[in-house]
Amino acid sequence: MKLFRHIVFIILLASSLLAYGDPLAVGVLKFAPPFSSTDSDNHYFGFSVDLMDEICKRIASSCIYKPTDLDSQFKDLDSGYIDITFLPSPLPSTESTNYVFSLPYITSRGQFISLKNSNINTIDDIKNKKIGALRATFIQSNVLPNYTSKQNIKAYSQITLLIGALSNHDIDVALVNENVAKYLLNNALKGFQLVGKPIVMGNGYGIIALKKNAAIIDKINKALLEIETDGTYLAIYHKYFGN
Repeated sequence: MKLFRHIVFIILLASSLLAYGDPLAVGVLKFAPPFSSTDSDNHYFGFSVDLMDEICKRIASSCIYKPTDLDSQFKDLDSGYIDITFLPSPLPSTESTNYVFSLPYITSRGQFISLKNSNINTIDDIKNKKIGALRATFIQSNVLPNYTSKQNIKAYSQITLLIGALSNHDIDVALVNENVAKYLLNNALKGFQLVGKPIVMGNGYGIIALKKNAAIIDKINKALLEIETDGTYLAIYHKYFGN
C-alpha cells in the first residue's frame, strides 16, 4: 500500500510540473500602487500582479515575482534575473532591436497633480513652472517640454521621491500615471489635487522581454486577448480602479 501511495504521489507531482511548465520570473516594482506593492511578508499584490497571475494560469506557467526598480529593470532583463517585467513607459511606436513587447494591458495617460494650497489649478497655470516626473517613463523628454522649459523639468527615480519633492515645493507640479494619481489622492495624499484632464502619453503600457523570449510574449498576448474577451480583465480593473 505504501508503495502504491508513493507511485501515485510521484505521478501527481509530475503531472503538476507538466501542467505548469517552467516558472516565469516576473520583475515587479515593490511600491507602485495600485499596480504593485509588497507587504511585510514579501507578498506582492496589486493590479499588475492580479493580471499576471491570471495570465500565468492561462499559459500554464507559474509566476515567481522578483523585486526590481525603475533604474534596474532593463539590466535585470539583460542579465536573466527576470524573464519579463511591466514596462514603466508607454509602448514605443518603433520596433526595438533588443526587446519585444506585449499588447497594451492598460492605457498610458498622464495626470498633473499639485498641492491644494498652491496657485496651480488649471493647465494654463503650469506654463513655465517646475515640473517633476519619473525618470524611467521618458515623459520628461517627449511630453513635458510642451508645458515648460527643459531647465524646469526634474526627473526622479521613485514615486516617493517625486511626491516628496512636490510636498517640499522643490517642484510646482508632478506628472504621474492617471491611475496612480487617482489612487494616491483617494488613499494617501489628502493635500493634493488633480490639475486639468488626463493627457495621452503614447500607445499604452505593455509587458517587456528579451527578443529570445518572444515566444513567451506571444503566449501572453493570446492570454490578454482571452482575458479581455471573457470579462476577466474588467473584473480585475474594477477591483483597483472602480467603474
